[in-house]
Amino acid sequence: MQHTECNPRVKMSERHFAMNGAHLNVAASDTAGPPLLLLHGVTRCWQDYLGVIPDLAGIGRIMALDHRGHGGSSHGHEHYRVIDCVEDAVAFLRSEMHEPVLVIGHSLGAMTAAMVAARAPECVRGLVLEDPPGTLLASGIQESRYWLQFTGLRTLLRQEAWDAASLAGLPVQHPLDGRTVPWSELRDPAALKFAADCLARMDARVLDDLVEGRWLDGLDWFAELSKIQCPTLLLRADMRCGGMLTGPEAALIESAIPRCTRADFAQLGHNLHGTVPVQYLDHVTRFLQEDIL
Repeated sequence: MQHTECNPRVKMSERHFAMNGAHLNVAASDTAGPPLLLLHGVTRCWQDYLGVIPDLAGIGRIMALDHRGHGGSSHGHEHYRVIDCVEDAVAFLRSEMHEPVLVIGHSLGAMTAAMVAARAPECVRGLVLEDPPGTLLASGIQESRYWLQFTGLRTLLRQEAWDAASLAGLPVQHPLDGRTVPWSELRDPAALKFAADCLARMDARVLDDLVEGRWLDGLDWFAELSKIQCPTLLLRADMRCGGMLTGPEAALIESAIPRCTRADFAQLGHNLHGTVPVQYLDHVTRFLQEDIL
């Protein structure tokens, strides 16, 4: 069992759980209270939430899961689709949890969280969806400004030697105007180093299903949203700054989920919990206090 110090107040202990054909790495806090499950985005790992875990741990017991192929979870799987992450998370909740949890997800984690709540409503008491990409990273990826980034990443990860400097020079499209720029123009050195650390612990094949258009195979994601019974908070970033959720798809999510509250973040990009943690936590804690706790 490994331990990670978020700050002097919170210690995270990692454990592996064998289920659904995978070994899932889950980090749990040493705090008490209602359980909160954190689900990270594609190419990241549970440590992506370290900046907000101390505050969230003041609300309850944190569990942060590495999706299959990411971080400390098992590699070498045939597929890395959204449905695989959903089935892993449902298996974990049904096997290991004895009460409904609040599920908080970002990007891929938000898409996963929504389907967990739709397919296992007895396991979920509340839901926070941070900028789920909808069809942008599925049927629409080849037309999106993320196509160059993910195809470039897949090529880079297939090389024997690469590092944070390689990521800095990776050509990507600027979200505002579509210009091709080095990634260092959009990410500072600390963010690129953390991205490199996560990618070094990821199965390079994670990107195959995404790039090859199979990411949402086995799911009718938007059709299942109406099955969600719990209170839900939808956080949408600004697409001009790198957000992944279009206005029409945000409206569709908001209308499809019966008990959904939506907040839009103008002039802020995809990773809200990482770039504006105070604003992110303000929305999440207010939602918990008014609708969950």
